[in-house]
Amino acid sequence: MPPKNQILPAIIAQNQKELTTMLNKIPFAENIMLDLMDGKFVASSSLDFPMKLPEGQQYQLHMMAVDPLGRIKIIPPQVDTVIIHAEALDNIEQAIAAAEKQDLKLFIALNPQTPVSTVEPYLEKLNGVLIMSVNPGQYGAKFLPEQLAKVRALREKSKTINIEVDGGMSDKTIGLAVAAGANMIASGSFIMKSLDPEAAYNILHMFFE
Repeated sequence: MPPKNQILPAIIAQNQKELTTMLNKIPFAENIMLDLMDGKFVASSSLDFPMKLPEGQQYQLHMMAVDPLGRIKIIPPQVDTVIIHAEALDNIEQAIAAAEKQDLKLFIALNPQTPVSTVEPYLEKLNGVLIMSVNPGQYGAKFLPEQLAKVRALREKSKTINIEVDGGMSDKTIGLAVAAGANMIASGSFIMKSLDPEAAYNILHMFFE
């Protein structure tokens, strides 16, 4: 069965009040990416506090943080998918085991400098792979189109795995990611900084039609 196409608004916030304000902007979103940054793995910090999340939506927790396997034990119960960077891990097998123990779906994220061969041995055991199409850590970073070669390579290996692209995704770039084989698109500033987030979300969704 082919994987489901999804657009995920991506949220960066410094405190619970900001997080709640952001979530209130996107009640229409079926699935939401929460960008946790610890100020160590990347220079910025975001969502590095005990989050309170409303029920009724799906959440991915994108951990741009050191010690992801420690953090996985204390994430909000509403989160059903955790995204861990290959660069923060000594061993991907350990991450697979930790996610299974917590009954979480696991995606492995690859920064621009990390080759796709890092995850290829584990595709049968992962729920998805996240390709960073920017250098991570902030909204509005420069889109790196050459990263989409990783999407094509992964899609050739697996027709069923979720392939998500995160970084610089807008109405100008999403078509390239979808054509390469991505079925999940995370978009931060294009949706969250829009005057009409739902219209922006719907514009991106049209590229799957």
